[in-house]
Amino acid sequence: MRIFIEGEYYQTSLLEKFFKEKFYTNKKDGKKGKIEQVGYFHSENREVIYILPKVFINGEGLIPLINKQYSKAELSEDRVEESISDLDDLRWLNKFSIKFYKGLLEYRNRYDDKIQSKKEVLQLNTNIGKHEYSYLDIIISIAFFFKKNKNIIIYFYKEQQSQKHKSVKWAKTIRKSNPFFIENDEPIYIKVNNKIKKVDNEEQLLMLFFSVLYHLRKEYQFNVNFDNSYAVYKGSAFEKISKKAPRILRKIRYKYFSDTLKNIHNLLQLYFDKSNTGSIKHKKEDYLMVKSYHQVFEDMIDKMFSDELIDIKTEKGVSLKKLKTQKDGKQIDHIFKHDALLNEKESIFYIGDSKYYKANAVLQENSIYKQFTYAKNVIQFNIDLLNDKKEIDSRITYRNKLTEGYNITPNFFINGKVKDLQDYDSSYLIPVLDKFDKQKIESLSQWEYRLFDRDTLFTYHYSINFLYVLNSYIKRDTSLVLQERKNAKDLFRSNMIDYLNMDSNFIFYKKQYDDSEMEGLKKWVDKNFRMLTGKCYFTTSNKLIIAISNSDKDFNKKLLTENSFKKFKLKNQIVKPL
Repeated sequence: MRIFIEGEYYQTSLLEKFFKEKFYTNKKDGKKGKIEQVGYFHSENREVIYILPKVFINGEGLIPLINKQYSKAELSEDRVEESISDLDDLRWLNKFSIKFYKGLLEYRNRYDDKIQSKKEVLQLNTNIGKHEYSYLDIIISIAFFFKKNKNIIIYFYKEQQSQKHKSVKWAKTIRKSNPFFIENDEPIYIKVNNKIKKVDNEEQLLMLFFSVLYHLRKEYQFNVNFDNSYAVYKGSAFEKISKKAPRILRKIRYKYFSDTLKNIHNLLQLYFDKSNTGSIKHKKEDYLMVKSYHQVFEDMIDKMFSDELIDIKTEKGVSLKKLKTQKDGKQIDHIFKHDALLNEKESIFYIGDSKYYKANAVLQENSIYKQFTYAKNVIQFNIDLLNDKKEIDSRITYRNKLTEGYNITPNFFINGKVKDLQDYDSSYLIPVLDKFDKQKIESLSQWEYRLFDRDTLFTYHYSINFLYVLNSYIKRDTSLVLQERKNAKDLFRSNMIDYLNMDSNFIFYKKQYDDSEMEGLKKWVDKNFRMLTGKCYFTTSNKLIIAISNSDKDFNKKLLTENSFKKFKLKNQIVKPL
């Protein structure tokens, strides 16, 4: 196995050994090339190669594993097994490589089924058909099949061995057979001389199976443990038997009654057909590569957070689906409906933008302005629906008719980081801090003191554990994914409320009204409209909320005291840790 990193430069002479030219681009001098894809590659010479996402390389050009940092040359110019002596690092890399590959398969399936509109933008390269097996698929299946059926396989083996060694003529066996030598130079005789003359098909099958398991354990550090006394082909003996194995398997194909042994036979047939390089017919690489991996990361985040969008259109033909999937590069990455910040009985759309960066990269200024543009597009879409007398949901409220105040639209950026290489279960979904150790909030407004204005927007910046996102992406337990989604939404809402309550420079006042007071309230708002515009919002639960900036010297606070408004903080809920 070898490891390359997306976006990094390598000697062209090294790249030419393993890749076709379509997987990298050369510099003008032709001496170095840059890999612009992410994925899995099984070369003709039977090496498994991974091109990992750039989140795994730090600013010093090193790839940190659990116990040591490695240069990109150490993991690419030599086989990983030769460069890494630390068993923990090898085990982690092996575990991650399987999850990473499954993530590519999940993306391939979602790409084919659900995100057809991005085919003009994305470049997905593979020669693995949707119902075909790659080399890695097969070796993963073999390893997991053994773990699941270990007891019954070992029972078959021991039963076969006990039958074989009945009435052994040891003198003749020692004289005519060559033994295998295991630890402490103890001889193991595979062929024994006894009264049983027929070929033992189970013996042939199980010996091949344990030989493959031994090879996978040695070659890829798969955690498949079995007694070392089992007879296996090793080294050059394994290379020789690999060439004969397809013919052996064909001869004994219909000799089993046990489903377990039939499954072993099928797995071995797939394995040797795929790995055999003895004929031109079998010299075939397999690969699954994705260019523009930032859109794969976007899909990972989208599966975690976003809801299925209702495709309701305005009179102009605009819908949220169209805003999310337009092909001009200005599409919204993530959008979901959740409780509004002012009132849990109302809903609002949360809008997110996923950022795929190297470690320690800084959010670009143009990304901030793009995010505010996405938010404005969603607000306008909902206002257009309102004007068209349509609605997605009776809970969704963007503009209040009485005060003409706009509900607050929460926005967020989210980028993946690798914090703890052994932790796939913690999200580490936390706000990114600025140089003053404060939560990083970007804001935009046309009127500085008007919180409830459509042009007053805030966006949070979060980081999340890349390994957690990957693990969540390949999960099949829908209930767990939905719970994680609910927890994340609650966290986004809670953090935004904390910011408005404590750090936003706004003080909130409220007053509850009943239906009999509505006419008087309307007259009061109309009379003081210039003072109140953009500073108040009337909720669906008949509560008037006024937000006053500490810096607003022109606001007449007598309006509040004379009308019995009370100072308060926006209600937050207890949020489960994610």
